[in-house]
Amino acid sequence: MTTAVSAIIILGLLILFHELGHFSVAKLVGMKVHEFAVGMGPKIIKFTKGETLYTLRALPIGGYVKLEGEDQKSEDKRAFGNKPLIARIAVLFAGAAMNFILGFLIFLILMSGTPQIITPVIEEVMPDMPAAEAGLMPGDRIEKLDSTRVNIHKDIIFFLDMNGAQPIDVTIVREGGRKVLQIVPAIHPEYGRYMFGYSPKLAETTIINAIKYAYYDTVFYTKFIFVHLGTLFRGQGTFEDVSGPVGIVGAIGGAARAGIEPLMILAAIISINLGIFNLLPIPALDGSRIMFLLLEGIRRKPIDPEKEGLVHMIGLAMLLLLMVFATFNDITRLIR
Repeated sequence: MTTAVSAIIILGLLILFHELGHFSVAKLVGMKVHEFAVGMGPKIIKFTKGETLYTLRALPIGGYVKLEGEDQKSEDKRAFGNKPLIARIAVLFAGAAMNFILGFLIFLILMSGTPQIITPVIEEVMPDMPAAEAGLMPGDRIEKLDSTRVNIHKDIIFFLDMNGAQPIDVTIVREGGRKVLQIVPAIHPEYGRYMFGYSPKLAETTIINAIKYAYYDTVFYTKFIFVHLGTLFRGQGTFEDVSGPVGIVGAIGGAARAGIEPLMILAAIISINLGIFNLLPIPALDGSRIMFLLLEGIRRKPIDPEKEGLVHMIGLAMLLLLMVFATFNDITRLIR
């Protein structure tokens, strides 16, 4: 029961924010909106306000904003296809943007409720570990690892996990100046992962700190997802790791049982992941539609709607096959 309720609330929230992005910008630029729907399938709640029908549907697996002239030609001057190119791109981009904003807001709530925030500043150096041998000192702030900028402590952990035992040029800020030290990470005997060997300093949570670290958390997980997508498409990962609806609901249930904080973190990550996925240039997704509009801007004439529609239809079929494949993976993992 906890899993089902948590999944419905989180997936419903993600869909609501995504579609609210499309809807709000469409209204802002003066497009005619026929329907704003959260969920798919049979209508549970519906009401009309002005020219727009608002519906809540039974299945929390999607949603949509139905715009005049989005998929067909229309003579209405407020139709999607008759608006300036930049307005149409803004409407399509707004859904993903709202998912990033939702992720940021969740992290901001979490940060605001935490008395102290972990920083990339050294509090204490462990003896007989690489940090001590390289000359790191309490008070040093780690600014860069090789050419990668460090904003939060998670950046260091992720870099070390990806880097392994390779030497790293560590740029630190010490007493207003900068210094570069070369450090070779070592596996900590207790934690079993590559580390420099220091404990990070905790900073008191303020409004400014909470906003800053919530933003950096959003940037971190965006980068994290892109890196793992890259490994997948380079063949370094496996598509067996791809999860579908069953896996996502299972992960939400596990996080809900662990507590409200893990559940909120997972919700933020899923929201960011949804934003990134929707911007990929895959037919039927917002990213592909934006690509067609950019192509229209380069050609200075619109793409044939029938040809574009065919591409999106093929893309939708491919996405449905991927969902079936991912669901099969989820079920296979459950019965192992």
